[in-house]
Amino acid sequence: MNIVIASGKGGTGKTSVAVNLITVAAQLHPPDPLYFIDCDVEAPNAAIFLHPQLTSRTPVENIVPSIDENTCIHCGDCARACQFHALSVTPQRVLFFSELCHSCGVCSAVCQQGAIHEVPHPLGVIETGSSGDVLFMQGEMQIGNASPVAIISQLLAELAECSSNTQEDNIAIIDAPPGVSCALVASLQGADMVLLVAEPTPFGFHDFQLTFQLVHEEMHLSVAVILNKDGVGDTQVENFCYEHDIPILQRIPFSRSIAESYARGELLVKQDAHFQKDFERTWQDILSLHKSQEIPG
Repeated sequence: MNIVIASGKGGTGKTSVAVNLITVAAQLHPPDPLYFIDCDVEAPNAAIFLHPQLTSRTPVENIVPSIDENTCIHCGDCARACQFHALSVTPQRVLFFSELCHSCGVCSAVCQQGAIHEVPHPLGVIETGSSGDVLFMQGEMQIGNASPVAIISQLLAELAECSSNTQEDNIAIIDAPPGVSCALVASLQGADMVLLVAEPTPFGFHDFQLTFQLVHEEMHLSVAVILNKDGVGDTQVENFCYEHDIPILQRIPFSRSIAESYARGELLVKQDAHFQKDFERTWQDILSLHKSQEIPG
């Protein structure tokens, strides 16, 4: 079972929910293979809370063209063949835009002069290890790259490979990047359930609607909600959930002490028995909803 923790905007408490959920999951189901995947590769910070022992570091690369200007005759065949406009040919030189390149290799294939060869281009790294009984994986995008999709896809491919090597039911909590971009779509590969973390403010409601539309209406994934900073704003998120029959599994109150605990990198479930019980109930609700496959919305 892959549970994706998502939010329409940054700062809603998505990562805090994810790390607290995996902590109670490890306490309640220690024999099961448990995975935590930090797919927020532009700003991964789950490790601050889970303190994993990282044992491997693997570079993530794609293949991009390298043009030999001494051989190139500037015919323009490569630019015309590129469907993503990653190449532009002038009489003096070939311009290459790496952020547009999809590593398809068509440019080198059509070059009659053999002036184009493919070279690796670093995108970031994937790190793996463990945090207690939890198998931990995170990606980190190299500064200057435009898209995290390739790193996220490789993270989830490695999760799928690890899961296929066991005979037991695997449980993975996936901390997705915020927003509704291609990065979130990539994080939803193989998802069984999406837990949307929302805050009850006008901005929070607007972004929550966009995320719900993508996840449920466009991708047809089951959705449940955790309402964070409860009591700080209005009831638009609650009303929407009621109208669309979306379960709100937990309400986390707006609290200065919670914010201070988060700023110190502390887990709520280890600081307060009340939150321990709340997240335990939420985890049991998630398992029940998944088992029954009756998550409305």
